[in-house]
Amino acid sequence: MKNIYFFLFLVFISSCGGGGGGGSEAVPQNNPPTITNSTFTFSALENQNLAFVLQASDPDGDSITFQITGGSDQSSFTINDSGQVLFLSSPDYENPSDANLDNSYEVAIRAFDGNLYSSSYDFTVNITNDESDDGSNNSSAVCTDQAESTSYCTIDWDNLEREFYVVFPGSFSSDKSYPLVISLHGGADYADANMEYTGFTQINDQNNFVLIFPQGTVAEGKGDTGWYSGGDCSNLEVCDISFIEKLIDYSIEELSIDPGRVYVSGFSNGAFMAYTTACFLSNKVAAVAPVSGSLSPEDYDSCDPQRPMPVIHVHGLDDSWIPVQGGDYVTPLQLVSNYWSSFNSCSENIIVDGEDSNGDGYSWYSEISTSCQDGVSINFTYLENFGHSWPASDSDKGGGADIDGAAFIWEFLSLYDISGLIN
Repeated sequence: MKNIYFFLFLVFISSCGGGGGGGSEAVPQNNPPTITNSTFTFSALENQNLAFVLQASDPDGDSITFQITGGSDQSSFTINDSGQVLFLSSPDYENPSDANLDNSYEVAIRAFDGNLYSSSYDFTVNITNDESDDGSNNSSAVCTDQAESTSYCTIDWDNLEREFYVVFPGSFSSDKSYPLVISLHGGADYADANMEYTGFTQINDQNNFVLIFPQGTVAEGKGDTGWYSGGDCSNLEVCDISFIEKLIDYSIEELSIDPGRVYVSGFSNGAFMAYTTACFLSNKVAAVAPVSGSLSPEDYDSCDPQRPMPVIHVHGLDDSWIPVQGGDYVTPLQLVSNYWSSFNSCSENIIVDGEDSNGDGYSWYSEISTSCQDGVSINFTYLENFGHSWPASDSDKGGGADIDGAAFIWEFLSLYDISGLIN
């Protein structure tokens, strides 16, 4: 009997014994990709978007994408599907915008194969001077006086002759520095018309600020005048953000503008462009004032401000062109407001009810986010019984609103500079 038990015990051990059996298959091991560029320092000619091209390999043959992970100038770059590292705004050797202002841009990038990341690699792009744009080409504007305190100017930029108007306060002196408001017209619209209907020229004298009214292009893809909003110019017919950045640099150098008090407003299509500057020129734009527009879905997905951004947005509740609730190419305004409130770390929300100053039985209200970082705030003002027009108390200038858009906007903008709330 003991021998039988011993035999059964041996059978049990052999059936459960370790090693080798069981029929399980080995799981293939995935290996991370590697960036294989032979150098990590590149030179790029100014006024060009291409910085360099990434190279990478994957041991398993997986498809590779790239991701920007850091670097003091990471907000200056994007990467397309071909691995091209592109400047969001063409660098200007004469006016460097890198973190150290020395024409040397730093960015960290890693590769991804769908499962694993490579190590991050540090790249440096040194900008070289294009001597052909020194002097009058691509560097300074040619201006003629149109009226008292108003100049019409042209400037060569990105192989286009761009136009803009400058309006000075009556007491302007080159020995002083002034705030600047850039006002962007709508689609199928013109800078000289924007000068009239916004009403900014009626208040800049008493408030002592300079105005610039740029002209959008008649681009082949649009058929009408307008703006190409978006921070990534690689797929845009016209790089309008680089044009606006050039106007800012020009105004600081030539028009006695305070670099800490540059503001951008825009109507309709111009409002989309104003939001683009908030997303991608936050190092140069102190606050924005979009009217009857929105943040484009593309900018909403890629917006990359580098500091808290004050925003005042004015919109008619009956606007059928750019509806408050959004559409195929329009981000709903509630999402836009939520984005900026979250980004600015605002902790308090209030509603202010306005008066029916024109006596039509309708009024307005402001949804305001406060207690934000650096003292900034977000103000989304909605006008009842008001459509797709610039708000002005003078009905000849945009619909007889309960507020005067120019004065309402300036009251907000004037509270802030590039560092936040002005103490």
